[in-house]
Amino acid sequence: MNTRTVRENLPQGGQITLRPTLPSFNTRYDRPLTKSQGQSFSIPKKAFLSGSARDVKSSLNLPTGFKELIHPEGDIYYFDQSRRLVTPSDPRPTSRGRTLDLSYQQILERLGRSESLPASSELFVTVQQNRPFEVEYYIVDHQERVIYWLEDLDAQSLGLGPFESDPDLRGALTSEYWVHVDYFPGHRDIDLQAESDLIAILGHGCIDDMTAPGSTFPWSAEECRQFIQVLHNFQCNEQLGGCYCAENDLYCSTLGSYLHIHGYGSTNARLDRFQGLEDYSNHQTIPNLRLAIGEAATLGHSRHLSKRMTELWNGRVVYQRHWKSFLDDMRKEWKQMIFFALAIWMACIILVASGRGSTVVFVSAWLAAIAVLLSFHLLQAHAEDQLSTAPGISAWISKVEDLKHGLRPLSITFALPQALSIYAFVSLQLGLVLLFSNADLG
Repeated sequence: MNTRTVRENLPQGGQITLRPTLPSFNTRYDRPLTKSQGQSFSIPKKAFLSGSARDVKSSLNLPTGFKELIHPEGDIYYFDQSRRLVTPSDPRPTSRGRTLDLSYQQILERLGRSESLPASSELFVTVQQNRPFEVEYYIVDHQERVIYWLEDLDAQSLGLGPFESDPDLRGALTSEYWVHVDYFPGHRDIDLQAESDLIAILGHGCIDDMTAPGSTFPWSAEECRQFIQVLHNFQCNEQLGGCYCAENDLYCSTLGSYLHIHGYGSTNARLDRFQGLEDYSNHQTIPNLRLAIGEAATLGHSRHLSKRMTELWNGRVVYQRHWKSFLDDMRKEWKQMIFFALAIWMACIILVASGRGSTVVFVSAWLAAIAVLLSFHLLQAHAEDQLSTAPGISAWISKVEDLKHGLRPLSITFALPQALSIYAFVSLQLGLVLLFSNADLG
């Protein structure tokens, strides 16, 4: 392709600006939806009835070598088989196509290659929306299942790490590799080895969850069995190969993150959810008068919640299914306290309206009202749709965690509706005892 025009408009130095990026930085899920502009097509007779029929998209011809592919989710991307170039940027506009050509040639020169990328490599390039001479890129090695760049990079400045070892870094790059495969699967054949590895890992996870309370696997034994069954069903139906490929890559992407987070293959691998729990718990039990009073006021319930949350947040790694179970239990408890405290409040109102109210009954009414309002607030603040993902839960815990006392203050807040309801109930009973005692004396 002739690149003379775009070269004339290049900034000083005559080079495209190449910016390293990561597959996980892809904004495919964050792009704003815009109303597409309809186009007029001429429909040939017997359109689509024979293999020789013209595709109605032929009026928008792609540059030579490019193929338009559709992700199973519906997103479009473009792949040049001869150059092994993947891009979400539509290459049909002339200036953008030339930018892609120049970027490819520039990267080949930097790699010391004259004609093509290394045999197992694939190049990802995306042209910046408002900066036509700036592209983001990374290179994929399908044999090693990692991504790489043209120069040495600081991992943290790129958005990775920190890391404790080379295997830890390798795990992160492998995780990013699977994100790329998940986002751009349409031009790849099914990776049979990855399929076999995935089924074996899920099988191990199933057994691990069934036999070890501290299993670090992200899915339950039942979920693992379901995944394995789905994968076997795809194996038996070749017509579902494309869908299978997408699902397989999606699972592998998630497992890649799991292996990286747990330091798989490193000397500091996380082998158990409760590993290091004692040290973490001791850090949270620093003596504090206000917290001691709060724990006593909640009748010990906050200590139980604090222990459970500390186990869940141990190592600052969120296991979504375990947190979901805990938060579901808390929402159930708060709902029960709403009904319980509301019944107490109504009983108090009836007593007051009948002229049998006393100071103790008024106290009971106020405690019950506070329990209802606090329960409503906690339900709203910790709604399931707000805390449905591991990143969302992690961000929430990081925000509310106390630097000195961990999750103890939060556990007291969570336990307050139950404690207030109990105090309201006891106050009501005391009020009734006093009421009947006065009636007997009268």
